[in-house]
Formats: sequence, structure tokens, C-alpha cells
Amino acid sequence: MCGACARVAPDWAGPMVSGPIRRASIARFLTGMCHGVKVGTFPGGWTVSNCTGATRTAATFDELLDMVAPRCSALDWNVLDAVLMQCGGSARDEEFSDYLPKEAEAYEDPESVLTRSDLAPTHLRLAAFGLGLRALKPRNVAVAFPHRLVPFRLVAVDGVVQGSAPLHGLP
Repeated sequence: MCGACARVAPDWAGPMVSGPIRRASIARFLTGMCHGVKVGTFPGGWTVSNCTGATRTAATFDELLDMVAPRCSALDWNVLDAVLMQCGGSARDEEFSDYLPKEAEAYEDPESVLTRSDLAPTHLRLAAFGLGLRALKPRNVAVAFPHRLVPFRLVAVDGVVQGSAPLHGLP
């Protein structure tokens, strides 16, 4: 994306992370989890500033996570899970609760992660999962999103999101 056409790259997570309230919530979460960066928002995405004031922009969720993951303070999935448990649930109905990311193709049985924080908001669980995929040792993992109109598990193989899978049929 060079900016000449003013088009934004498609974001597979867009429906689950869009909107000013969710973007700001993700920014606060990532700022708290990553040393030496401050994440902010703008209508088309996020800003990431370091301690010198240098700022970069991220138009997609993956771009944002790629920028902040090297500064992640979590040592394992349990730390991310514990932080999510402090976030609590949301009294507001989730928009796009029927959105389902593309279906995952072939994958081995993934290890379930973030299992204690399933009441945390979807956008924050997604942020923690993406951050963990980039900052922790890559492996086959999945995170469940059971409290949605269309529940699913997001599957990652070797640290890369493969897509969604039904809640049933996975360990």
C-alpha cells in the first residue's frame, strides 16, 4: 500500500476490531502489555509511538501486532490470560457477532490457550492471541470465542493464523 489510491489493505479481523471504542480498548491493552510503546488510534487504524516520539501507523490489525510484539512483556500464555481475566466482560452487545473468519484448512490438534478468560471481550481476546502468536514460541494453538452469535475457534499453526474452526470437533 503506497497511499496513492487511498485504499486500505483488507483486514481479516476488521469486523471484530473496528470502531472507535474497540480500537481504543485494544490500544490500552497493547500499551499495557508492551514496554516502551504507546498505542493510539485514528479513524483508519492505530498509531504506535516509541519513547523517542517516533510514530508509525498501522491500518490493519496484523500490522499493529507486528509493530508491538517485539516489545511484549508476557512470558507465556498464562500471563496474557491473567491480564484478560482482569478486563471482565462487556455490558454492550457485540457488533458483527455473526462474523466468521475464513475457515481453517488442514491442521494438527492445536493446544487451547487463553482458556480462563473466555468472558473477556472478543476484540481483546483476539489482541492477546495475536500478540502471543508473535511474541511467544510459535506452535499450534487455538483460542475459543464461545459467547458469540456464531461461536468458533481461531486456529494458528506455527504461529500463523489459519482461520476459524467450529467449537465442536476440536479438543
